[in-house]
Amino acid sequence: MANRIGFREFVKKTRQDEQLQLILDANVIIASRDINHKDHKKVKGFFKSLEKITNSFTLFTSVTTKAEFLEYYRRKILTEGILDLYKRNNEKQILSNKVKKTIENQIRARNQRQSREVQKQERLERHLESNKVDTTNIDVEEFSIDANYFRDYEIKQIKKAFRARDVETEIGWIAFCNSVLVEKLHAYEKLLDKLCHYLTTRDDISRQYFSEENVEWRMATQICGETGMGYSDAMILNMANHTIIQNIITLDFDLVYGGHVSAKSKVIITPTDRLKKYKVMLKGV
Repeated sequence: MANRIGFREFVKKTRQDEQLQLILDANVIIASRDINHKDHKKVKGFFKSLEKITNSFTLFTSVTTKAEFLEYYRRKILTEGILDLYKRNNEKQILSNKVKKTIENQIRARNQRQSREVQKQERLERHLESNKVDTTNIDVEEFSIDANYFRDYEIKQIKKAFRARDVETEIGWIAFCNSVLVEKLHAYEKLLDKLCHYLTTRDDISRQYFSEENVEWRMATQICGETGMGYSDAMILNMANHTIIQNIITLDFDLVYGGHVSAKSKVIITPTDRLKKYKVMLKGV
């Protein structure tokens, strides 16, 4: 029997008196916060629908998810800050020509990715329409952070072009980070800390849900090896397997796939419109 369920179906079966414990992956948390994420409305709608039925649910995540979440926002904040600096430089020179040219190169690379994303979307829609499928509410399945924000390599290239310290009117990289990144990153960390409990035996709330006193960390390696899923996702499943918490909410294909094989006792909750594809792919497993 499949251990996955769609957003709509999960909401329908939730009782008013039910006390829910939900494990979230990084993409769910990111999508709920970032309006640029293609699944933002989907995830926000899911939680709003759930809140109409019951306010009695507790959210959990892992420290590996925290790392993914903050890494995402590091790239987002730095990208937005760099683009703002580039625009301000048109009014008053605060960047060296070297920095300006490096930023322009990375902007071109990012714009090319955005163009490919649009082309991918259009090809998918043409294919579906040729098969008489209504494409009104269909979009590219996997959201790509690369389409909107600089890659880590691109940020490093820009960083190398900067001087570390301010020189006359030119802003240095360290001053830029202090003015743009530090405070916002701390704010996002506090937001996540307030939103979720971390699955650890050291957390007072989480501890009561662990079925075993100690977590067998090597089992994450086994889970990773069984389906070739990413190791951070394997750590989430391994942590979940050491608890009595049944529900895992994810937008990640690897977690749905790996959960079907390596966490059969858990319920994997994912957008309803993706269930059919998973059913075909995991048939007979």
